[in-house]
This record gives sequence, C-alpha cells and structure tokens, in this order.
Amino acid sequence: MTTQNVKPIKEKRRGWYYRMPFERKTALWGIIFLLPWLLGFFLLFLTPMVEMVIYSFNEVKIISTGGISKVFKEFENYRQALLVDANFIPSVVETVLETVLFTPLIIVFSLLCAILLNGKFRGRAIARAIFFIPIIMATGLMMQRVSNLSGQMLGEGQTENIYGAESVAKLIMSIGVGTEMVQYLLDAVNDIFEIASLSGIQILIFLSALQGISPALYEVAKIEGATPYETFWKVTVVMVSPMILTCTIYTLADLFMRSDIVNLVYDKGFKNAQYGLGAAMGCIYIVINIVIIGIAAGLIRKVVFYYD
Repeated sequence: MTTQNVKPIKEKRRGWYYRMPFERKTALWGIIFLLPWLLGFFLLFLTPMVEMVIYSFNEVKIISTGGISKVFKEFENYRQALLVDANFIPSVVETVLETVLFTPLIIVFSLLCAILLNGKFRGRAIARAIFFIPIIMATGLMMQRVSNLSGQMLGEGQTENIYGAESVAKLIMSIGVGTEMVQYLLDAVNDIFEIASLSGIQILIFLSALQGISPALYEVAKIEGATPYETFWKVTVVMVSPMILTCTIYTLADLFMRSDIVNLVYDKGFKNAQYGLGAAMGCIYIVINIVIIGIAAGLIRKVVFYYD
C-alpha cells in the first residue's frame, strides 16, 4: 500500500465556545450569572422607577372612581423637597455621614473576623456556627431586645468602666491622636452590636476570598523573610482587594436602604398622599446613592489587584 492511497484524517471541528478567547468566555459567564438579576430588574423594577420619575414632575392624585390624575408641575416637587421640607435635607446629610463613617468599620470588622475564622484550629466549624448565629438573629426585634437587656444590666455610666473605654481613650489621645478620631473609635465600640449584625454577608465573602489564596504565596513570603505584618498587607490584603471593592459597594447600598429616609419617602407618598413629592424625594435619594457608590468604586478600583 502506497502513501498515495492513505486518506488524510479530518480534524474534528471544535465548537464555537472552545474557539472563543478567554476574555470573551469570561464575559459570557459574567452575563449568564447576571441574567437572573437583569431579568428581575427589567421585569420588576424598571417600570416602577420610570413611573417614579414621571410622578416626580407631576401632582398626582387618586381618583375616587378609579385611576390617577397627573398635573404637570415641572420642578415644583423638587423645589419642595430641597428648599421647603424641613426634614429631608437634614436626614440626607445625616444618612450620608453615617454611611461614609460606618462603611470602613464594617469592612475592617468583617475582614478581621474572616481572618480569624479562616484559621486552622480544632472546632473551627463549631466556632463559625457560634459566631454566625448572633449575626443571623441580630436583626429587627432581636437587636432591639439585646439593646434593652444591655441597658437594663448596665446602668448609665457603667459601660465605660466595664469596657475600659475611658482608659483606652486617654491612652490614644496621649500618643497624639485627635479628639475627633478618638470619638469616632468610641462610637464604633458603642455600636459593636450593630456593626456585627451588618457584617454577616461581608464576612462570608471575605472568607471565600481568603480560602482562594494560594498557599504558595505565603510560603514565598516566608522564604523571603517577610514578617506576619508585612505578609498581611502585601499578600492577604492585596489578594482580597477585589472583594474589598465588592463588600464596600454592598455595604453602602445596604446602609442606604436601611436609612430612615426610606420611611420618610414612604410617609410622604402613601400616608400624606403627596405622591409627587415622595417620588421627587426618592429620585434625589437614588441619585445621591449612585453618586456616592460610584465615587467609592472609582477610588477603590485604583488600588485593586487582580491575580490572573
């Protein structure tokens, strides 16, 4: 048999997915994971948001026979919200300040708790369960009950003596830290229950990120003579920096949604029947949320490291 009689073997043609470059595969899976959220947004949230914007420029009234009537008022509702209403602007300023100050505390607390729970020790699963039980239950009525019990067990002025807050404050101020920073730290200690109750999801995200760090990186750092402090900042923090961005955005959105402004907008629209004014307040608040989250994401993205 000569070589002329041998038929060449046809190479099996690979599917379109296998011919895609890695970047397009990553983008495709990103769209697939986002698809449920996108469907929910377009089917459930887009129409109410568009109607809210329309209502904010109109005086809206419910007709007794059914339906609603809209009278175009241009920017009158926005003028009422920004210049006339006595509660809206102060509530917005207070919410923004509390959110900006609370977010770093939650991120730091979540990261430290995740590092502790990621350690290798006996009974780690039990420790994680015990740690997450109060985080899961510390919502709403349970959180209020814990606060009431704490107030009953500790009289006024006893908290500082028990936790040593006054001594710690004097020590921090003695090394040159300003009064504002000391007060910020004391407020964080006083709000530790609330911080813990808001950190559950962030701890899970950080815990999954820590478990994804290659042990080879820590071995290299140890061989190079890096101290635990240097390893923390140059390996751990760097490798979880994408999750810091994710947790920051989630925390900001979560704190904004828990604000009293949501109740204020609801009261204006549904209890006082000022639907146009309530819609205008809602639009302003959403824009403020988007701007602050966008600024935070833009600043943090500059220092985020993606390990390929």
